[in-house]
Amino acid sequence: MQKQTFIYQLKPTRPAMVDTPTEAEISVISNHFEYLKNLLDHDQLILAGRTEGAEFGIVIFEAIDENAAKTIMEHDPAILNHVMIGELFPYRLALWRRH
Repeated sequence: MQKQTFIYQLKPTRPAMVDTPTEAEISVISNHFEYLKNLLDHDQLILAGRTEGAEFGIVIFEAIDENAAKTIMEHDPAILNHVMIGELFPYRLALWRRH
């Protein structure tokens, strides 16, 4: 079965976290980053990043279907620990720079 591409948008549940994170939030964000690195190591992650002011972030990745994509998003530690909220969308890559 061919993989499909998805994107989820992440927004902090506490906007002040960007400037004044708690120790718990720092720990969760560290785990979130490791989770994304693991997806990258397993050739699922295409791209992840955030806006400069951290108003939101995006995760573009591949999954077998929407249920699998939803599971990946819901297991992100930032979402599991209610530090961020996520919204999932099917996504189609059209153009990107390759080198």
